[in-house]
Amino acid sequence: MMEWIVKEYTDKVNADQELKEYRDWIEANAFGFGERCFIWMWNEIVQKMPQEFTFMEIGVFRGQILGLIRILADRHGKKVRRIGITPLDTSDGHWESDYEADIKKLHDTFKIANDYEIITLDSTNPVAVNLASQNPPDVLYIDGGHTYEVVMADLKNYLPILKVGGTLVIDDCNNAIPMPFGYFAGIQSVSNAVDQFLPREGQTEQWKHELNLVHNRVLTKLK
Repeated sequence: MMEWIVKEYTDKVNADQELKEYRDWIEANAFGFGERCFIWMWNEIVQKMPQEFTFMEIGVFRGQILGLIRILADRHGKKVRRIGITPLDTSDGHWESDYEADIKKLHDTFKIANDYEIITLDSTNPVAVNLASQNPPDVLYIDGGHTYEVVMADLKNYLPILKVGGTLVIDDCNNAIPMPFGYFAGIQSVSNAVDQFLPREGQTEQWKHELNLVHNRVLTKLK
């Protein structure tokens, strides 16, 4: 099943000139990680959003997903507010780079509107949490620090902020899920934290599991 979805989504990206060119550039310039199939996953998420929605990303690297969300919102005739919470530095082992300039370069290269907002703080900073709580997202993407402690803090701080009915995507968290050979399931410390909060399948009183796509997990908040 996993292999089938990965192939189908990858084929859809490769058959879409705009999305293929975007992902090709990301890979050629090391502006992001993750699998190509994730691009189509995000397309499906944006498709089901209301006409106006807020996207919040915990841990922005060089802007791959931040830019993609605006491309997809424009494609589907929707208005999006994009908020990133990230220190824009070498935290969590990132290499030296001017991350603020990197995000702008990506947007300029693809003529994406530079109307994103960056809260330049570590996600665990109470000021960042307070600012985020003032702008509840319809889509929350958690891909920040990868230690158990930071992931636990992000889950405790930001899951309550996500709107009821909203979509949650968490990266690097599927180590306990059987994977085809060669697939990257995630980072054990991240998975350990996520599995304490969220179902790997089915649903709980608060969360409905939607999809496991390689090391991404997608859920809907029920209450």
